[in-house]
Amino acid sequence: MNAVGPLVLSFVFAATAASAEKTPQPADPVAWGVLSGNTGCVIFAEGHKTSGRFYGVAVTTKTVGKLTLVETQNYTFDQKEILETPENLNNLMKIAEQDHVKFVKIPEKYSPELLEKARVSCK
Repeated sequence: MNAVGPLVLSFVFAATAASAEKTPQPADPVAWGVLSGNTGCVIFAEGHKTSGRFYGVAVTTKTVGKLTLVETQNYTFDQKEILETPENLNNLMKIAEQDHVKFVKIPEKYSPELLEKARVSCK
């Protein structure tokens, strides 16, 4: 019976380690646009938008990334939500270059600490 004890213990440890790996860790803010010498900053929360259509007996869905405006610093940004399409991301890069703006994105479900990190990365 002594051989079974360590074997069970190793399975319990492996299961605990595997479940710990599946728990998502909060990501650091991601910055893009004008990273140095910027005059303004826009913080977005990154999420997903799913749209669907019903065709008689079939349903199709499409999921696209979306950026939701959280706050701005020294810059006025009028759009509250932007879909992450290549065209929209190119437009954001053009805005960044023209207006010297840094963009920062954080996950949709963010903690106050992560928002504070994003604010610090704006400076």
